[in-house]
Amino acid sequence: KTTTYYTELKYKFTPQFSGAVRWNQQFHSTVTDPVAGPMRWGRDLWRIDFAPGYRFTAHVQLKLQYSLQHEDRAAAKYEHIGAAQLTLRF
Repeated sequence: KTTTYYTELKYKFTPQFSGAVRWNQQFHSTVTDPVAGPMRWGRDLWRIDFAPGYRFTAHVQLKLQYSLQHEDRAAAKYEHIGAAQLTLRF
């Protein structure tokens, strides 16, 4: 069994500039291994996203996103993820 949720806050600063912040978490339950006994079947994790967006015109928009993710018991405790999206509407 896994439980996952996220919450998001969006705000439009100006007609062209907006931003969003998202918080995500995922929890894993335990499974029983006949040899090792009870153990978690996945790593619990959380992630926070920061996403500004800018609308140049009614047809062109740019969105950027930076994410920081943490997984329990992972070799690298934190992961940094970046993304960009250019939207053209016609």
